[in-house]
Amino acid sequence: MTSLLLTCLIAANPEPVFRDHDRVVFLGDSITVLHTWTRLVELSVRLRHPEWSLTFINAGVGGNTVEDALERLDVDVLAHQPTVVFVNFGMNDASFPEGSGGAAFEKNMTTLLDRLAKAKVRRVVWLDTTPYDTSVGAGNAFNRRRVARITELVEFARKTGAERELPVVPVNDAVTRAIAAWRAGKRSENLMPDRIHPGPTLHGVMAAEVLSTVGFDVTPARAKVAVREGVAFVEGADGGVPFVDGRVELDLSSVKAPLPFVANTDAKLLDSKALLSLAPLTLSISGLAPKQRYLVRAGTLEVGRFTGAQLAAGVDVMQNAPPRAAPGPERADLSICEATTGNPWANDVSCLFNLLFGKDQLRISMRHEKTRGLPDSVPGYLEKLSALQQAWVDDVEKDVAARVATLRARPHVVTLEPEPVRDGGAP
Repeated sequence: MTSLLLTCLIAANPEPVFRDHDRVVFLGDSITVLHTWTRLVELSVRLRHPEWSLTFINAGVGGNTVEDALERLDVDVLAHQPTVVFVNFGMNDASFPEGSGGAAFEKNMTTLLDRLAKAKVRRVVWLDTTPYDTSVGAGNAFNRRRVARITELVEFARKTGAERELPVVPVNDAVTRAIAAWRAGKRSENLMPDRIHPGPTLHGVMAAEVLSTVGFDVTPARAKVAVREGVAFVEGADGGVPFVDGRVELDLSSVKAPLPFVANTDAKLLDSKALLSLAPLTLSISGLAPKQRYLVRAGTLEVGRFTGAQLAAGVDVMQNAPPRAAPGPERADLSICEATTGNPWANDVSCLFNLLFGKDQLRISMRHEKTRGLPDSVPGYLEKLSALQQAWVDDVEKDVAARVATLRARPHVVTLEPEPVRDGGAP
């Protein structure tokens, strides 16, 4: 009962995990090394806090168990002097034969948490084990045992996390609910094609669940505007913007960034409150003639046509924003970072996702195991290579931060243009 009460208290009042100057490491298996939920988490923190100095490092390795993580903890995690470590294991541990080292999840995880505590990592966040998808058949006896074992691991995470006062992200429940809701909505696409690895849409669900659990602000972004005597005043901004011939351009660059992880139509079918809450930017404008209709654009993209009464109630300027395009397999297209057309907030998300894709590819190519087997026949060359790699990674981190600051500072314009009034006074 005490553990359950503590879990509820932590979930209801999460202390924000992220701070300025954090060094964040994501430690996990292939679900982490996919660099998708991790990239969305990094993207969210950077867009909402462009003034912070941050470092994010993905230390996922495919096929790993917690036993494997312990063997590489010093080099892949503690060497980076992290302030925050996210941990996600269990899918591989659950498949090891009972009694083997790899199967000793509870013992190994206890040791891992102890070592992170001893290293004085400020916050450890534990993602419980994602589900093995049985919605298309439970498979053979081996996989049925894996499913049962994952259930045990999830319960262990909840119990031990509560005892240690660690945030435990219930990704198992979130992903399970999302798959069920998706199928109930009669969508045929399989969100977990191989039953083990969540696809990009489910990674959006995972990222939203992570942010909600760690105390990140997942309330919808809002912009409030008051119109008085033909001048629009954006809440929190200096001065007002006059209407010209009934038209006005509102710069909303100071508003909290919306975070659309997946397409709107998909998000509504995933039973994730956090995902739905992060995506919109609700614009409400008081003081307009209730029956006058306006064409609303976000950047150059049409949002819709609304009456003054509808705008007073609030409209989502992200509702027609296109979904983020996935980067190519070799090199991310950064032209979106300079785009002057489209929805500016959607452009920000796509630009930063692609920037982080490139940064992740760089880190993957420079992991320590890539160079440890190189010949050292010329003294000092490996040290020079290591120094070059570190400088390269550090400069890329600085470039990402600078680009984010530029993205958030540039105008994010919403335009209201009145529709002609028909004969008889009706718009």
